[in-house]
Amino acid sequence: MFIALIIPTLSGIFSAALFLLARHQADRVVERAAWSYAGFAIGMSLQYFEPFGFELSRFLSNAIFLGSMVLLSTALMARHGRRAPLGAMCAITAISLTVLAAGLVGEPNLALRVAAASLGFAAVSALLAYKLWRAGAQTLVDRLLLGSVAFISAGSVIRPAVIYLLQGGLGTEQLFFQSLYWLSLVLSAVFFLSVIALTLISSASLDTIEALRTEAGTDMLSGVLNRRGFEQGAIRLIRKAERQGQPVSLVLADLDHFKQVNDHFGHACGDAAIRQFAACLAARAGADAVVGRMGGEEFAILASGTTAQAGRLMAEGMRMGLSVCELDFMPAGRRLTASFGVAQRVPSDTLASLIDRADQALYAAKAAGRDRVRVSAEAEEERDGDEVAAPLRAGHRH
Repeated sequence: MFIALIIPTLSGIFSAALFLLARHQADRVVERAAWSYAGFAIGMSLQYFEPFGFELSRFLSNAIFLGSMVLLSTALMARHGRRAPLGAMCAITAISLTVLAAGLVGEPNLALRVAAASLGFAAVSALLAYKLWRAGAQTLVDRLLLGSVAFISAGSVIRPAVIYLLQGGLGTEQLFFQSLYWLSLVLSAVFFLSVIALTLISSASLDTIEALRTEAGTDMLSGVLNRRGFEQGAIRLIRKAERQGQPVSLVLADLDHFKQVNDHFGHACGDAAIRQFAACLAARAGADAVVGRMGGEEFAILASGTTAQAGRLMAEGMRMGLSVCELDFMPAGRRLTASFGVAQRVPSDTLASLIDRADQALYAAKAAGRDRVRVSAEAEEERDGDEVAAPLRAGHRH
């Protein structure tokens, strides 16, 4: 009785946990997995208690168990953004159940039933393992999931074959639940169900943590990073650029006369201007750049592999893009302008000092009349020094 209750109890507990998680996260994938675990609990219970008689209970048990595995496969594939091969899995299930029914008609044939159920389950799980492998195991959780599915698939074939060879059979109908085969099946099922459930719960928890982290680092109005998120992303980008020996440049951008927009056209217009300005900056910054709203109408863009002059060209493109952008809630023909300050990072720079130099360049752009780009004095001096040194180096080589 203890062994009889292990899998139904364990599956029921995991099913309840997954249902609660699915309800909290409104996650249909986890809900689908919860239903599959409920099916495992019901299917295994029918093996023991036979409420519909021996033949029908056995058939329904294996049908529910295989159907639950197919349902679980759709959930695991959906987690990777893929579709499970339902046609092939349903065909395997139909063939397996047909052979199983043949082992229940007339004189019960235990070996035929075990072969049908084991090979059917092995084929469905092997197909799932292949599809998971094709989807790519990018994280430790993905690799653990793939390994577990592959293990249970191989075990479903190897385990009954080894026991059959060692014992000369799988046992009798009367003592089947006390046989070595059944005990090994229960233990492997406990391992499989536990690993898959814990993997799904861990994955859903990690997704929640990542969503919270992203939300904490994102500016809700503009959709780009907030100051905290920008600083964290900027530090990671600078470290990566240092390892790769790439230049890094920072662009600070500030909308001109933004207070007048709020005063004349209302805060709804001001919010729309912030959103469209952020979209303009992000579209021209490149996929690898870090874009953040530093506060108010000021934004920062940190780009690796970008010198000060390349940063200046990028800022000019942003400035021109904004100048032709029609803004919501503003009269036709009314355009916003922005000023930009650019600074290239030098080895002695911290993020704070880099921001300070770009801010000085931005202040210079504002002082010069706005709607323009200025590069920090250090970058200009470095460029001028390179231009003077170049002919000297060339003369030295001659």
